[in-house]
Parts: sequence; C-alpha cells; structure tokens
Amino acid sequence: MSRPRVNDQTSPTKILFIGIDAGDQDLIFQWSKEGLLPTFRSLLEKGAWGITTNPVGFYVGAVWPSFFTGNSPARHGRYCYEQLRTGTYDHYDFLPFDIKLEPFWNTLSRANQRVAIIDVPKTCPSIDLNGIQIVDWGTHDRDIEFCTWPEDLSVDVLARFGKHPIYRCNANRTSSAEFKDLRDALVLGVEKRCELARHFLDQGAWDLFMTVFAESHCVGHQCWHIHDPTHPRHDAEMARSVGDPIKDVYIAIDAAIGQLLAQAGPETTVFILASHGMGPHYDGTFLLDEILCRLEESKLSRARRQFAGALERGWNKIPDGPRKRLGPLWNRAIRTLGMAVSEPEMSSRQCFPIGNNDVYGAIRINLVGREPLGRIKPGPEYDALCEKLRGDLLTLVNLDNGRPLVRKVFKTTDFYPGRNDELPDLLVEWDREDPISRVYSPKTGKIQKVFEGLRSGDHKPEGLFFALGPSIKRGRLERTVSVMDFAPTLASLLGVPLPHVEGESFAALIGSNHNFSELQ
Repeated sequence: MSRPRVNDQTSPTKILFIGIDAGDQDLIFQWSKEGLLPTFRSLLEKGAWGITTNPVGFYVGAVWPSFFTGNSPARHGRYCYEQLRTGTYDHYDFLPFDIKLEPFWNTLSRANQRVAIIDVPKTCPSIDLNGIQIVDWGTHDRDIEFCTWPEDLSVDVLARFGKHPIYRCNANRTSSAEFKDLRDALVLGVEKRCELARHFLDQGAWDLFMTVFAESHCVGHQCWHIHDPTHPRHDAEMARSVGDPIKDVYIAIDAAIGQLLAQAGPETTVFILASHGMGPHYDGTFLLDEILCRLEESKLSRARRQFAGALERGWNKIPDGPRKRLGPLWNRAIRTLGMAVSEPEMSSRQCFPIGNNDVYGAIRINLVGREPLGRIKPGPEYDALCEKLRGDLLTLVNLDNGRPLVRKVFKTTDFYPGRNDELPDLLVEWDREDPISRVYSPKTGKIQKVFEGLRSGDHKPEGLFFALGPSIKRGRLERTVSVMDFAPTLASLLGVPLPHVEGESFAALIGSNHNFSELQ
C-alpha cells in the first residue's frame, strides 16, 4: 500500500480527468478544424486520442455509471432514469443510491490516494472519502439535490460560486429570447464551473482530480433544431437572431479546458472524455406502445396513452418556479395514477414497452414466473414470441423516406449474457437518419403521430477521448476503447489494483507505462 502523502500545494496533480457530458465528436472535429476550438485542436495535434464505445442499447442511461464502476449495466443495474421494479408492473425513479457497485475512486481513497470528484453525473456522496466530492451542483437532469463530501463543503461552494445558473434544462422554450437566455446561462455555467474547478485544483497534491462539464448536454438536447438547418423544427429567422447556442457553449468549454490544462501544468497526465455524442432526436420509441398494441391487437392502451399524454402536456406548460415547488407532488401523483391506469393493461398483454430513454426502444415480455400475471412461458414460447416480434418490427417502414423503420431487434442477452431480470428482454434499434412520424406495416397498418417532446437533440453511441502527458504518445489510437476501460486505466496509473471490473486498462496502448506510486 502506498504511504499517505502530506497535502503539499506545490505538488502537481498527478491525473486530471475532464468530462464533456454528451460532447459530440463530429462537432469537435469540425470546429477544431475551423479554428474555433484551439484547445481541442492542440490536443489532436499533441496528444493521444481515440474513439470510445458505450453500453450497447443502454448508452444514454448507463454511460456514466459504466464509466465510474468499470462495469456494464448488467452488473451495476442502471440503464434508465425510470426502471421497472422486478416482480411488479410498477416503475420507479432509479437514483444514484440504487447503483449496485461503488465508484472506482472509493478504491483509490482506501489506498490513500487523494481525490477530488466534482459533478460526475449519476453519483452520490462517498462517505469518508480521502478528498472532496461535489454532487449535482450543475449536472444535467440532476437526480438528487446538491450536496458534498465533507458535508460542510457545500456552504463554502455556495458562498464562493453560488448556484449553477440552470436548475432544470428541460423546459418549454419557444421564443428567440428564451433560447438566448438559455445560451447565456449555459455559457455562464461553464465559466462558473471552471472557476470552481480551478479553485480546488489550486489546492494541489491531488492524485486524481475529476470534473465534468454538463452544459454541452443541455444545449444539445434543447438547441439542436437551431443548430441544424435540416431539422423539421428549424426556424431560419430564430437561428439568425440567436446564432448557434451549441457552438457558443463548445467554444466556452474549449476555453475553460485550456485554463485547466494551463493551471495543471506539463507534469500532469490529462484525460478528456466527450461521453456519448449528440444529433437530431429522430427515433420511434414514442410509437412503440401503439405498434406493439396493434401487433397484439390490444385495444386497452389507447386511453392510457391519451391520459398520460394529457398529463405530461399540462405539466410541461407550468412555469419553472411552480414546477420546482410542485415536483414532489407531481412525482407522487404520476406514480399513483400511472399505476392505476397502466398495471391492469400491462398485465393483460404478451409484451409491453418499458423505459429506456428514447434512442433504443425496450420491450419486456410478460413472462410466467417473473411478472405477477405472466402470460408467456419461458423456453420455446418465449423464444418464439421474441422471433415473431423481431420479424414484425423489421417489416415496419418509415413512410416519409421509404426506409425500414428498424435496423435491428436483438435480445438483451445477446450483449449481456446470463439471466438479468431487471433489464428489458428486447432492444429496438431505430433507423435515425430522418424524422419519424408516419410508419406502416401490413400487420399494423398506418400509424401517424408527431413527436411532442421538448428535446430536438438526442444521443449518438460513440464518444471521443484525449490523453496528454509526459509519457503519452502522440496520435490516434486505432483501437476503440470502452467507457468501462477508464476506471482500470486511471487506477493502474496510480498503482492501485481495481478488482471485479469488466473494463481493461489501455494505458499501454497510449504509451503510458508510468506508475505514479513509484514517485511516492
């Protein structure tokens, strides 16, 4: 075990990790080439870089837990903000406290490594951490209220930096003024986050210092239609008035990263991860329930869908202030009312959709012995239904472009072997090249519906990473690395074994065989 190290502010940070939540590799490449992102351009020229992969089918809800546990959602348990409670037809809000595995920085802390963990998404405070942790100060779609370790650190953070300018990203904005305000608040959020990170980075002697910019996530969801002239919601006049909020936020993040790199200095090894991309919000998940009902000839869910849709539309029209105050009441009401309407309907069907964010549809088979009122027996009957659903879904056509609506339908066990009753049974990969509003197959007939969600942007499956430091080779890493590989990579560089992870260290691939523990 390494010896405890005295907090010496003159000692450089050993590893600096910077996350860009939902940072998009194509935008980074484009704007770096155009000279708008000089820090990223320098990283491409002077550091190692490569493409990252995320959990197949679950890369929206599982990316950060997979990052900080080094394991897949089959092990850590999180794939969506709302999940089906095993043994029921009830859904519950999945919170960071529900993640089954601990973050890798707990292992580092127990090995006397001094760590600073600032706003890594989907986390909760690690008690007795050897260092500091800031949770949900300004994360996207925060799960819990802002808190810290040590607990009294929160007072200092609020006194020095205040609250993040954006409390809730997902709001019903329609005017140029509203989108300008959002853009300005996010740019300010980047600047305040940089100040906060620099304040704690200046304390020195960190073995691992981590911070994540969430503003790229929010602006991508809310402003893709302003950025993308091909998007059906694009308004050229609004774009001329507002500019490109996504570009403005990326430029601010690029400048902030430049400041952090300069402060860390050349002795620090740096990793930067743009997690899981962003593009237009084109998918068919909002149609999946209707599709499955027509395939099964079920007529019970229409009223439920209309009822839930009316509730959501009404809720989205409430201003931010009252929504914040009414949030707990809303959560209790929708959980109670949703159960009252949906449980009998779900229990009567052979299968039904369950939450998995949007980019992949998720289907649960109403299985005998697992669901309370299961209808499909395990074994041949289950396999036959899965194959039938696969075939039926693959016949669907997007009438607006003539292309198949669905690219693939696969069993979750194809990528996550073994029985895991918490995961969906089938995952549906949509063809997301164009908007989806009119679909057809001989069995379903024509289904027509427009996506009414507030988000015009949604995620892409791959990410991008950079590494820079005294022993890091320059150039592109030809092999992709998994988001699960970062935990064992960072731990190995600090000389700390990280057992029970699926990820593998890629330190040797980027030329880094440096073990910081040898310097202690």
